[in-house]
Amino acid sequence: MKRFGIWVLAALFGGQLVGISQNALAQANDREESQGIVLLRSLPTLSDHHSVAIIELDPEAETFGDIIHEHEIEIEGMKEPLHHLYYSPQGRLYATGLDAACSLAEIGLHRGATGSPKITGVDCIDTKGMTVGEDIMWHMSKGTEYMFVTFMGGTGGDDGGALGVFDAQTNEVVKIIEARKSQVGDGKPYIMYPHGISAYQDRMVISSTIHPDLATGVGNTITIIDLNTLEPIQTITVEDAKPVGFPSSPVEVLFVRPSIHPEAEPAVLVNTMFGFETWKIPYDADSKEFGTPVVVYSGVENNTGVPLEFYGNKTDLFISHALPGVVKRYDLSKLPDLVPSGPDIVADPGAHHLIFYTSKSGRNLIAVQNNLLNLGNAADKDPTDIDFIASVNAHTISVHDLETGKRLATVNFKQRYKKGVEYVDALFGSGFVHHH
Repeated sequence: MKRFGIWVLAALFGGQLVGISQNALAQANDREESQGIVLLRSLPTLSDHHSVAIIELDPEAETFGDIIHEHEIEIEGMKEPLHHLYYSPQGRLYATGLDAACSLAEIGLHRGATGSPKITGVDCIDTKGMTVGEDIMWHMSKGTEYMFVTFMGGTGGDDGGALGVFDAQTNEVVKIIEARKSQVGDGKPYIMYPHGISAYQDRMVISSTIHPDLATGVGNTITIIDLNTLEPIQTITVEDAKPVGFPSSPVEVLFVRPSIHPEAEPAVLVNTMFGFETWKIPYDADSKEFGTPVVVYSGVENNTGVPLEFYGNKTDLFISHALPGVVKRYDLSKLPDLVPSGPDIVADPGAHHLIFYTSKSGRNLIAVQNNLLNLGNAADKDPTDIDFIASVNAHTISVHDLETGKRLATVNFKQRYKKGVEYVDALFGSGFVHHH
């Protein structure tokens, strides 16, 4: 199981503005749209510090690929990196983390007196024992907005995992939602290794992916949370093919809803990491009932594997597939059906997170971060070497023309900076419309 089981994913950041002159702000914004914020992971034998950095991603810029500002993360006892970045509705930047020493953090991201962006610090948040943070979503529950965070490790145990409910202003834990399969009884809804998260009205869905130790267990379900009671009410299995011999391992989920596109029909889309499939679960908004899950995309039939993220702009839904390293696009108005809407974007092995922006000349671009866990290979005398994992960690960000998919440029972080790139997001959150 360890050969294929080392796939844990994902990312988060948020920024806030400070008072600066209009001239300085205009000058900063001139190139700000093409700047990304990245989480960088130390690689055995090559580097010894994780960091968060701002990088230029316009291939038309002379400084393409240059790190504009970098802040090394030095937290006592922290070995594993920060993992995903998310911006709150108020513009605050957050990160989930793979290490128990800092499984959730708020990042200081500001503009200085000249308008230049700067990372000012990383403040770990007290999670009350919940570990291995993955995805974040801000949503309402009975008229109050909360920050919801999935923790694959939960508070520990072989069938652990939790959904943390945080005060959206103070970052205080409001509730830990747990439901261990070993304790709830047969047929009862349970939460196990939760990763993906999405919501519509008073229903939230979270996925069951893999135990944080990457060996104890793998999930094959999603769980429905009633946002009125903040309790799990249903667990749905999404599993069919087993191309690598393991349970399907649902990773990211997307609750298709009218706010994404007014013509889209409500449903839940689920990417199964080890099943190589995308599933659709119909949803009746009137009765609040979920229908029978069906496969809408088979990686086995289409020669792709490890589907990961859901992203979108105003017209298209994009799904990244780590193998062979490709991003497919679909008509947003036809969701939840996956109707192709343009050419594939051929990236690198490990194709994962995305941002959308424009070049200096106005060309529409998409940048793809290509890696799963940024582990190394034997040539680097990396003790964590696993051949399969090395094959899905290109350690790159590739930049493509959005319309044609043509690759325009690539930054290889391993070669240039001796680090792996764990995540990419847009600086100050300007680079995508929908995520999950």
